[in-house]
Amino acid sequence: MRLCLCWEKPPKGISWRSVGRILGVILSILMLCTLLYGVWPYLTLWRLERAAHQDDWETLAELVDLGRVRAEIQARLNKDQASVIGAVSDGFIAWIETGIHKYGREAIPSLVTLSWVRDQFARIPDHALGLWVAISGVFFAAPDDLRLQIERAPAAGPLFIRLERQGLSWRTTMIYD
Repeated sequence: MRLCLCWEKPPKGISWRSVGRILGVILSILMLCTLLYGVWPYLTLWRLERAAHQDDWETLAELVDLGRVRAEIQARLNKDQASVIGAVSDGFIAWIETGIHKYGREAIPSLVTLSWVRDQFARIPDHALGLWVAISGVFFAAPDDLRLQIERAPAAGPLFIRLERQGLSWRTTMIYD
């Protein structure tokens, strides 16, 4: 079978209508896959919120890569290292300083725990529609990297979260305010 160029007639036995249907099905499948891929990290965020509110430590541990979260915060504190964390709130800086005075070199591992992650979600105001009302910014920095900004006023400043696809799942790899 020859490749049919757009200005030629399709090969004998194939009509333009059938070519159009095939392309329509392929396009529909691609659109559905793109839509599902875009919704996938939101399902992880929904699970993360539910786990935080229900004190489901097992699910929190599955969805939060504490090692990466700690490494990102540590990189932000090191002026010689590049970090994806932007400007942080005064409250966040004060919290880190207090932790350094109390725990010394073990400040980040002692402060950045699953309980701390749960507490960050607890500051999000309750809405009938849940977390979705509080989301004020979302963008894919890369196909496997979703950044979110969640408003928590008046309880606290905005919460910044990074979800990264790791294998067949999305995990939280950065969280700060």
